[in-house]
This record gives sequence, structure tokens and C-alpha cells, in this order.
Amino acid sequence: MNKTITYSSFVIAGLIMVIAFVTATTYTQLAVAVILYPLFIYFAFKVFPRKTIQPESVKPSQKESEGIADIDKRTFLKLIGATGLSFFLYSIFIKKAGTPFSLFGSKSESGTVSLEDSAGDKIDPVEKQPTDGYRLTELDDSIIAYFGYTHKDGSWFIMRVDTETGSYRYVRGDSDFTIGWADREHSKYDYYANVF
Repeated sequence: MNKTITYSSFVIAGLIMVIAFVTATTYTQLAVAVILYPLFIYFAFKVFPRKTIQPESVKPSQKESEGIADIDKRTFLKLIGATGLSFFLYSIFIKKAGTPFSLFGSKSESGTVSLEDSAGDKIDPVEKQPTDGYRLTELDDSIIAYFGYTHKDGSWFIMRVDTETGSYRYVRGDSDFTIGWADREHSKYDYYANVF
């Protein structure tokens, strides 16, 4: 009966602790989870007691004189514990996490990171491009390939690819894609910058 209570208490304390840590959204909830953690450890020690096995050939007086057998193991455990504690304290006390992202751009006063090109001009990664929203509708794949793109508002453009010279040229229209596609070989194509 005593083992049943201990095992069930261990399972319940473990579930409560995991739920408390996972769902913690405020510092108060995190503090409650940290306070419940020693209760879980107590039941863990009750469920998994430490058993020491002594070889028959070693005398107790000889074992006591050896001391700590593995210094490196204890050093490693101390290092891991200190690292975990420092990350925990860093997450609590440091409000702005701009330092790790300083390699990718400059940090503004609001804590956000802005991207810059090599000249120092700011880059907007969500900037709308002239061809955003167009979908491939028609394809004529030969030595000179034609790709017809349409937009939901009725506008369209055709990209002509000359595979021998590797050139890309464009033509666009605001409506009547079917007429533009039928006349694709005779349309006047130009560079992307001139068409858009």
C-alpha cells in the first residue's frame, strides 16, 4: 500500500510539474513550477532509491580511503548545472534578446532587428514585388519558351525565355490574357525594369 501511494504520488507530481513548466506564461506561474520541482525530486528519490553495491573482494576500510573515483564526472555535472542555471537566470533577467541577432543586422530601440545591404541601406524583407500574386497559367516550351502568368484582378504578363542566348524579356497587359497569349510571338518584349 505504501509503495502504491509513493508511485502514484510520483506520477501525479511529475505530471503537475511538467504541466506547470509547459504552461507557465508569467513569472508567478514559473515560480510555482520551480517551487513544485523539489516535491517531484523527493518522490523520485523515494521511487528510485540509491543502491550501493560493494564487491566482496574490496574491504570497507580500503573503499573509504579511495575517496572520489571520478573527478571528471563531478566537474562535468557541475559545469552542466552552472550552464543550465545561467541560461535560466538570463531568460528571467534579460528583457531584450537583441545581442544574439547582432550578427544579422542592427538592433533598433524597440528591440527589433533590421536588415541592411552592403551599402548600409535598410532592406524590407516583406516588400511587395511587382510580380507578386501572379500564377503560371500557360506554358509554351520550345527553343524560345513563353510563360504566361495571370493575376486574380485580370492583369497578366508573359515572360519570353530565349534558351540559346539566355535572355529574359517581358510583356504585360491589364486584361484579355487569351488575346495576349494568342499574340505572344508577335508582341513587343522588353526588359523587366522597363515593363514593370
